[in-house]
Amino acid sequence: MAIIGGGPAGIAAALRLKARGMQRVVILEREALLGGALRHETHAAFRWCAPWRIRTGEARARHLAAAALAAGVEVMVGHTVTALRPGGGLEAIVSGGAWRTKARRVLLATGGVADEPRFIETSHLQFDLGTCSPAVDQYGRCSDPAFFAVRKLARMSEFCRQNGTETGDYIADDLSGGLPSLEGKLEVRPGRGIRFVVPQTLAHVVPLRGQLEICAAEPMKGLLRVRAGEVVLYRRWTETWPEKRVVIALDGLKTPPDDAQLIVEIVP
Repeated sequence: MAIIGGGPAGIAAALRLKARGMQRVVILEREALLGGALRHETHAAFRWCAPWRIRTGEARARHLAAAALAAGVEVMVGHTVTALRPGGGLEAIVSGGAWRTKARRVLLATGGVADEPRFIETSHLQFDLGTCSPAVDQYGRCSDPAFFAVRKLARMSEFCRQNGTETGDYIADDLSGGLPSLEGKLEVRPGRGIRFVVPQTLAHVVPLRGQLEICAAEPMKGLLRVRAGEVVLYRRWTETWPEKRVVIALDGLKTPPDDAQLIVEIVP
């Protein structure tokens, strides 16, 4: 199991995978230290382990790195990934030259929306221009099922550790045969008033499971709904704006026909 990116999301996923019994989990990090952008935060506003314990970003990054090593996670710093290949293939540049490997599963945990590496955008994976990140299903699975990606929403990086942990659980489930097939997947598209929606696809299960998270294009009030053609599967009144995290719970909703396209929209 390979994880690209040693920030909070990547480390959280690695810790969950080790807790689920995975023998070998490797983090590939281009920098010399783990922690990602967290290492450069200097204000004391981050908490870890206990709600009363305030840590700077740098201190929290050290704590995360220590937790990963204590759990038996292998850390390979100075590895700059340059290409993704079908079926879990990876190419990277290291101090000694080119480096290649293939993993059963690869997790992309490379940072914020604005920091997505170019090699992901130009890879064989389906790419979502709204989020500037790989398109995923409700389990974080990419269009190539050997790859997973941490779910991302603009300006909502505070959820990265939670998302990393959840995705780690989904990968462990997948390796044990516990995730549904991608065959007959449902496409999810943003409609009126929606800048983007995550995930961009849904594994077709009966009833539906998971959740959608949306980013509004502008401050709006209206009826938030999910529809398949003219059939409305979900609706509620909402007042939202681009910085607000809006979640649509799908659990238990009526499942639309095979290969349906779901439209998420806000009707004023």
